[in-house]
Amino acid sequence: MAVDLKNLALQAKERKPKNFPFIEALLAGIVIVIMAALFLDTKNMPHQSANRLVQTSGGSCALSFDVLSVNPTIARDFNLPYAAGVLVNSPATGAARRLIDIRRGDVILQINKQNVDSANHFAYLMSNIQPGDNISFLISRNGKNLTVSGKIPIEAGVDIFDARGMPVFVSLIIVVITFTMLFLNFFNRTVCVTLGAVLMLIAGSAFGFYNQSEAFDAIHMSPIFVLVGMSIFAIFLEDLKFFDYLAKKMVLSMKGDKIKIIFALCVLTAITSAFMNNISIILIVVPITIYVARGLHFDPIPVVISEVISSAIGGNITPIGDFSNMLMATSAGLSFIDFILYMGPICTICLVVFLWYMWYFEFRHFQKVKSPTNEKIFLQKIEEDIHSIKMDWPAIKRVLFVLGSVIVAFLVLPFFKVHLAPIAMGGGFILLALENSKAKDVIKKISFTDILFFVALFIIVGGCLYSGLIKIVSDILAAMSMGNQVGYFLLLMWISAIFTAFMNAGPATAFFVPIVISSGYADFTDVIWWAINIGSIAGACACISGASAGVISQTLVEDLYPARVDGKLQEGLTFASYSRRGIPTAIMILILSSIYIIILSMKP
Repeated sequence: MAVDLKNLALQAKERKPKNFPFIEALLAGIVIVIMAALFLDTKNMPHQSANRLVQTSGGSCALSFDVLSVNPTIARDFNLPYAAGVLVNSPATGAARRLIDIRRGDVILQINKQNVDSANHFAYLMSNIQPGDNISFLISRNGKNLTVSGKIPIEAGVDIFDARGMPVFVSLIIVVITFTMLFLNFFNRTVCVTLGAVLMLIAGSAFGFYNQSEAFDAIHMSPIFVLVGMSIFAIFLEDLKFFDYLAKKMVLSMKGDKIKIIFALCVLTAITSAFMNNISIILIVVPITIYVARGLHFDPIPVVISEVISSAIGGNITPIGDFSNMLMATSAGLSFIDFILYMGPICTICLVVFLWYMWYFEFRHFQKVKSPTNEKIFLQKIEEDIHSIKMDWPAIKRVLFVLGSVIVAFLVLPFFKVHLAPIAMGGGFILLALENSKAKDVIKKISFTDILFFVALFIIVGGCLYSGLIKIVSDILAAMSMGNQVGYFLLLMWISAIFTAFMNAGPATAFFVPIVISSGYADFTDVIWWAINIGSIAGACACISGASAGVISQTLVEDLYPARVDGKLQEGLTFASYSRRGIPTAIMILILSSIYIIILSMKP
């Protein structure tokens, strides 16, 4: 009798921790939040991609900004009469933040009645200002010119326990509590992060370092739009049973060869994860793996672990393979081609090394147990399953055609200053228009709880930015690297791997992106972004909590793989069983990638 893998996967998915009732009530409000955030964020979004950030500070002056030189495009978007001044990307932090009301999105036209020509000129003017001096800015905000003035505070370091350092201390406590609950799985992950966002807003209002308007401004809609757009394709192909059919045909073509089937499943997972939501891929591949393992009599646990790690590695080859990539690409202006050229080679090497490691220590022993009769019966069942699947090939061809067109657009349209978000959203909704009869059902399946999760996450990170915590962490990393650029990149890669292992790639990347921006290195080289990206791969390999698809895989294994087989207790997919294979893999990846980062840093 054929096994309905699709239903098994859906049942497993339904057994995940249920959302608390209040989340459903918040979904309607999220739409309003998203629209408000989109309006506030779209002004800055393209300029981060087209221009490098320039950090300025006035020597010992306790006032600093991250700014962009105003070019003709920015001048047009902000209704400025000419291209001059600087656009504020990140406002002042600490005590100066509360005394001088300059916000993200303001355009500074004059400082102490002197015209500002560019970011470099602004840095020069700021360097002449000392602590205790009065300062005034002429700014353009929402099309109106305003004068903002104040006195530069004298700050001799930050004591987190005094009034000036209390915002840093409070935001740090909120981050620790939130991510501890997230790691220990006290509540549904969306509930944990949303509660953390609410606490950050309350603390920000109480201590005067963060308000609701700034929280909306901290929400980056570009990666969320990419996530929604690409999810539409994954939902269509999942509903059309395309991946289910493809995997079974692949198993049949291998004629029961366990090693070939295992490697083929891992490579298929890696490739599809580069273009699709890797959770959707795992929901299909893991049940098939367990089904094949039962039929061919091998342990599915190391294979499932290999598929999760392959998904983590393959998902980082493109900017659409994982949410952390989407965030980096939209924050730094990295293109689809950039990811292919720089992440493609190292990810391919890491995947090959990992599969060799798993083959040498585990998979090569699978061939010792063979039963030609049972294998033949099993392959006949697979063939029956394939014939029983009703495939809508015209619809599949339409979906693949639109998906292929979107990928081509990712490669071509950035040359015309079109970014990832409109391409992904445009492609997804064009597909919905072509498949209008299915549009309503597909939209219902888009995970709005994931959208709420990332919105809340951005609000928490925004609070860390406005409180000054991000700046302090950036300064600590710079001090640890002793001013050496390559040392900073390597340190950041290894630390981001540790954070990712416990926080997951999405939250860890959201936290590190503003740190990179405030470091100043991102002004001159993209290598720092590849360092973070590789760190997220290593972290996802090291612990199951770091992999986006890790928890989903655990749930599937618990539901589909019995704890006892023939009276013997089986090893399940646990934190320990995953890390026993994953930590050596993470170390190998970090060593190989350290060499790769050094080579990239040597390029002019």
